[in-house]
Amino acid sequence: MNGCRVLMVVVAAALLMLLFPMTAAGVETTNVTIGANGYIVLNNDIYIELLDVGSDMGWSAQVHFYSYQDSVGTKKTLYIGDISTSYTSGSGMTIDVTLDSAFSNGAAFVIESSKKLYVTERHAGKVETEAVTVPKLTITRTIDPNSAEIGQTVKVTLTIKNTGNGTATDIMLDEGTIAKTYKDGCPSEIDDIAAGATERIEYDLKIGDEVQPGMREMPASVLNYESESGVSDSTQSQSNILEIILETVLLPELTISIDPINYVVTCGDDVPMVITITNVGNATSEKVYVKGDLHPGVRLKGGELEPVYESIKPDKSEEYEVTLVADEEGEHVVEMKVMWADEEETAVFEFRAEKSGLEKYYVYIIAAIPILLILLWLIKRRREYSY
Repeated sequence: MNGCRVLMVVVAAALLMLLFPMTAAGVETTNVTIGANGYIVLNNDIYIELLDVGSDMGWSAQVHFYSYQDSVGTKKTLYIGDISTSYTSGSGMTIDVTLDSAFSNGAAFVIESSKKLYVTERHAGKVETEAVTVPKLTITRTIDPNSAEIGQTVKVTLTIKNTGNGTATDIMLDEGTIAKTYKDGCPSEIDDIAAGATERIEYDLKIGDEVQPGMREMPASVLNYESESGVSDSTQSQSNILEIILETVLLPELTISIDPINYVVTCGDDVPMVITITNVGNATSEKVYVKGDLHPGVRLKGGELEPVYESIKPDKSEEYEVTLVADEEGEHVVEMKVMWADEEETAVFEFRAEKSGLEKYYVYIIAAIPILLILLWLIKRRREYSY
């Protein structure tokens, strides 16, 4: 029986030991709001005094913690979003304090402790809990086009959005640029932007003649601004890459070609010839002249040998046909030349003219006629003697 009683006492003690940590591990939470220069007392022990509210580097609260057995205490600056700050009183009570929100002359805190928390005293202090209006600007920059020739101008667009709940004022733009480029119409100051509003700014960026070709980084655009309550802030865009390429020279370039039908012809027969002029350049050619040079023994029978064209556009052609006649036997050369601006291009057509078969043996035929007549006369005489 005594053994059973001892066992029951041990079990009960063990249960109490298990229950005690669970109770001690419990966390009590309370929310309090304190006005500037005011304070509260927790559990007749810990004082939390709000000394000041600031907004230089984000909203913050300067707090003085002390207790009855720790009159000096400690002063801490709490920021919204930071981890909690711990304080232990002279009697051993510990609290963890987090800044939840701040106002123009007050702040709200979340307080946690292993003990049940209650406010036993409060020093009056008026708290204006009106939400603080804070602007929040974002800026996006685009360049159109993303590649440009030396001497060209590109369009830069800045899109500024206010995603906060307050008006952004005193907005100053520090616009990054590329060496030896020039901004035209880029402001340094921007008008106020209300909450939820979007401002679009465009300006021209001229690529100077001294810029070297290649990929160039355009540093970020930076915006510095303030809220209506005077809180300063800044934001910036991403940097951009602009490809600078050599200037394309626009020039016409003409070619001329001759399309003959035959390279061997008969004297006196027609020799058709097709002339084609093509602009293979990247610019329109104004006033195009064609000149033909016919060597002796060749003459123009039909068509216009030397036409004039007002202009020929890039990748366009002009084609015309003429008819020539070779009066003399032998090798003949036709030279055609196209001229534009201060340039010219030449094409040459060579062909051979031969006499017809009858004409080729005409001399022999003429020489053979007397011989044929003599033979006919001899044949006739022989027949007469035969009789």
